[in-house]
Amino acid sequence: MGQALRGMQPVDIPFLNHLLGEKRETEEPVSKQPDDAEVLAHLIAAVASRSTDPDILTKALLQRFGSLAATLSAPLQEMEEVTGANSLLRVYFLLAHEVGIRLQRDRVKRNGVLADRDQLYAYLRAILAHEQVEQVRVLFLDAQHCLLADEMQARGTVNYTPVYPREVIRRALELKASTLVLVHNHPSGDPSPSQEDVVMTHRISQAATLMGITVEDHVIVGRARLISLKEEGLF
Repeated sequence: MGQALRGMQPVDIPFLNHLLGEKRETEEPVSKQPDDAEVLAHLIAAVASRSTDPDILTKALLQRFGSLAATLSAPLQEMEEVTGANSLLRVYFLLAHEVGIRLQRDRVKRNGVLADRDQLYAYLRAILAHEQVEQVRVLFLDAQHCLLADEMQARGTVNYTPVYPREVIRRALELKASTLVLVHNHPSGDPSPSQEDVVMTHRISQAATLMGITVEDHVIVGRARLISLKEEGLF
């Protein structure tokens, strides 16, 4: 590890100061936020060997995956097709992705899940927008809409995930949750709800109502956007 660290490229301190909202007196003012390519290049430079050109690798990654978020959450096999068997870089990307998710989750927990829809949606996109297979998650809330738990209830194929209302309600009762937010992703990238999505929502909502629990919404996350069934008037 020591040899690997000694081979790393120096970190651009002014760039980090800009990300942190700080500026030293000797630095020139920065007029814009860094774009995906700049951030990714600096992430790579922080851990890559001196023989790696961060700009060239950044260009290759963005051409393959399209964005910083998609790159950080890319499957290992696809990542290695671009970077080679660079385990340190892959671990670094995974950590950066996880840190981003945890920051989003902390904001949602601190401010209340339903207090800021944009903040909630940003969190849901962070965890699901680039998932390769479909998964169903449930946000369990207390009476004040504070987050008790965010749990994956089921994981399926690229276009189908079985969900059992009784399992969702059983877990809600265990957590003493009073409100649920259902969430799942469409790996195809299109968040348009299917008839099965609507039917599943109604079944879970009906089962929840019998137990005095409210299903607040069902959000479907696509690659670039998401859809709220509640906002669409679908339940």
